[in-house]
Amino acid sequence: MQETTENNKSKKLLICGILLLVVVVAVFSFLNRSQDNLQEGQLLIKAGDTQLALLTITDLQQLPAVEKKMTIHSSRGKSEHQFTCIELSEVLDSIDPGLTSKYTQVITRGIDNYTSGLEMSEVLQTDNVYIAYADGGKPLKTKTGKEGSMRIIILGDEFGQRFTNFLVSIELE
Repeated sequence: MQETTENNKSKKLLICGILLLVVVVAVFSFLNRSQDNLQEGQLLIKAGDTQLALLTITDLQQLPAVEKKMTIHSSRGKSEHQFTCIELSEVLDSIDPGLTSKYTQVITRGIDNYTSGLEMSEVLQTDNVYIAYADGGKPLKTKTGKEGSMRIIILGDEFGQRFTNFLVSIELE
């Protein structure tokens, strides 16, 4: 009889543990959901809760593109790139010519929630911060391996630690 009571306690503990795990997973899923329904190939530019623009790669390709050769140093060694890109300041100016003077910070976010920050002064430096959409003439790959991603590159950052791959949003502060 005591063995049956212990078995019942063990089963109850197991059921409670499973229910607790389900609740924890549900809470984390809720907290990690994308509130803006962001998807690769689109770039949401916003200031606070105000959406300023939703651009596609096709929209970016309408702006004057440049080719930038870059060597990126990482823990895996050096990699050579020939990015097709647009200066971030030009993208912002195409939305509203006064944006770069209204804000001091730029927060970039990838589809994988990687977030990086820049000072607007870095964005305003000539030939420094770009949105790339191709490398070596080929579209950048998405997180799932398809074509059609964007990436922030900072020419003044040779190690690429603040580059945002799989770029989906830019927030101005």
